[in-house]
Formats: sequence, C-alpha cells, structure tokens
Amino acid sequence: MSIATLKSLFRPELEELSAYRVPPAPPAVKLDANESPWGLPPEARAHVAAAMHATEMNRYPDGRGTELRKALSIGLGGSEDEYVLGSGSDELIALMATAMCQPRSGADRPVVLFPEPTFVMYRITGRAHGWEPRGVPLDESWDLDVDSMAAAIEAHRPNLVYYATPNNPTGNCFSRERVETLVEAYPDTLHVVDEAYGAYSGQSFATLCEEKPQCALLGTLSKVGFAGIRVGWVRLDEALSAELEKVRQPFNLNTASQVAATLALTDLAPILEKHVTAVVAERQRLATELEQHDSLSCYPSDANFLLVEFGGEVPELCAALLEWGIAVRQFAAGPQRLRSCIRITIGTPEENERLLEALGDILG
Repeated sequence: MSIATLKSLFRPELEELSAYRVPPAPPAVKLDANESPWGLPPEARAHVAAAMHATEMNRYPDGRGTELRKALSIGLGGSEDEYVLGSGSDELIALMATAMCQPRSGADRPVVLFPEPTFVMYRITGRAHGWEPRGVPLDESWDLDVDSMAAAIEAHRPNLVYYATPNNPTGNCFSRERVETLVEAYPDTLHVVDEAYGAYSGQSFATLCEEKPQCALLGTLSKVGFAGIRVGWVRLDEALSAELEKVRQPFNLNTASQVAATLALTDLAPILEKHVTAVVAERQRLATELEQHDSLSCYPSDANFLLVEFGGEVPELCAALLEWGIAVRQFAAGPQRLRSCIRITIGTPEENERLLEALGDILG
C-alpha cells in the first residue's frame, strides 16, 4: 500500500490544518507562552520531591484521580464527581469534541461556536474531529457581541459554545451579564467558560455553573506555575461528567502530575497566590512603562499578559527583540485587528526590565 493511499485514510479536514509547533530552543527571556515566570522556591521543590519519593512508580496511576478531585472539590467547590481530569485543558476540549459529536437534527456535522479572536484550540480541535467551527467577531472593545452571538447560536445550533474569560489573546474578561444572557437564553447548548487565566482576574463563573447545568467550567494549572505537569479539568453537571468519563482514557493523568497538582491546590497554594499577586502588580507597572512609547498602546488586561498595539511593522519589532534574546507573540496569520499587535507575557521584574531596555533601544 502506498503512502498516498494511507494518507487518504486520514480525516480530510486535516488537509486544512497545520501542526502546532513550539521552537526547540527557547530564548533567554521567554515572554510568548503565558507561563508563570516564577518556579517554586527550594523548600517547595523539596516538598514535591518528598511526595514523589513516596509514590510507587511501578504501579499505574490512580485512574480516578481521587486525591486531585478531592482537592478541586474543596478548593473550587462542587462535588468530586463534577470534575473530569485531563492533560491540560487541551485534552478536555478534545474529550468534549469526541463525546458530544452527535449532529443536530438535519445537520451534517456538529457545530462548535466561539467569539474570536480567542484560543485557537477551540477551532483546531473541532475541525480535527470533523466538527464545523463557527467564529463570531468580538465587538470594538473585545467584548462579546451578544446580538451576533445569539444570531449565530440560533442559525447554527451549536453543541458547544466556548467563552475564554479572561480571553486569549485580548486579555480582558467578558462582561458577566453578556455571558449569563447567552447561557440562560440557550439551555440546550453546553456553554463552556474557560477560566485558564481566572486566577489573575479574581473573577469566576462558578456560581453560574452551579445554577445552570448547561454551563461548564474549564480550568488548568498551566498559567499559575505548573505548565510542565499538564493538568486541567472541566467541571460540569454530574450527569454530563458521567458521559464524558466514558471517553476519557483510564490512566490519562500520570502519577507525578496528580501528586504535583494536588499539592499545588493544597499545601503550595499560598506560594502560588503570592506569585499571582506579583504578576498582577508587574502587569500594571509594565503597562505604564510601555505606554511611555508613542508607538505602543496597551489594552486593559485581566490576565498574565498584555496585548499591545504597535504603530510600526510588527515583524520587524519582533525580529529586533529576538536579537536581544526576547520572544513575544505576534499574529501575522491572525485576524486583521491583531496583525498590528504583539502579546507580551508578564515576566519577572528582571525580565520586564530587559524588555523595556530593548524597546528603548529599538524604538528610541
């Protein structure tokens, strides 16, 4: 059998997609991936190491994630059975695409709908699973356009609607009233509020999730200091979580990740909270400093990054920053509104000073 014949067996939608690629060698100052800039202090690392030492690595991990579910229930609310665990929120997005793929009556394919610009994996994962992705432009202030969202929901009858709040890459929270209006108006759709950056905003839709079974919450530890362990969760009504559990691989979350995540939500939570507070303070300081340049303008942010509009050539600016060993995110292939913008992850004070020094030299 030829390679061409074998390739013909792959989903035809994959022809439209490109693999998500990460540079093999990160630069000295990495401000392009929205990670926390701080690692754990030595005593916290020792605590994690001791917990790892006590585990039996020759055994399969806890397929239910008992201790982690318990920590989530105590820390974030709800019952343990409301939580489905995954390798980052990406796996949960894929699990929902796998489990909820029944097309509406009269439709050829299931539909996933989201405001845009937003997290690219809603579109990519949906397309890779044979869904029809539908994006609805945000309004001029990067908030939800309720009328356009409502019209799209009515026209396309999506199985899933995603709301990333705070939103990536715009950085802002969506108006709570607008999200609630859509969730209440369309109870036959699962509305998934992605709170990946929620720690930096001080806001949560947990009460809406508790009140409305058609509302689910996505969460992750990747943005608050544990990107390396790849742990995420979705909290949803127990009747729905039971169905989602049927497509989750029994040992999808390894032992080391479960142990570290449980500690992050319990013993190490005060340390992570201090790091979040420090990032928020640096976010304000950095925005103020960036605004000193006439060619730079920062959008308000509730996340651990800033979306910054640049009045010059973005590719040239990013290339110049790379010569300083600094990586930021650009959107050359994104919507037109984003092509004049860069996204800057908040770094340590030293990293942020390096960025400001570089910009001072580049922009004059």
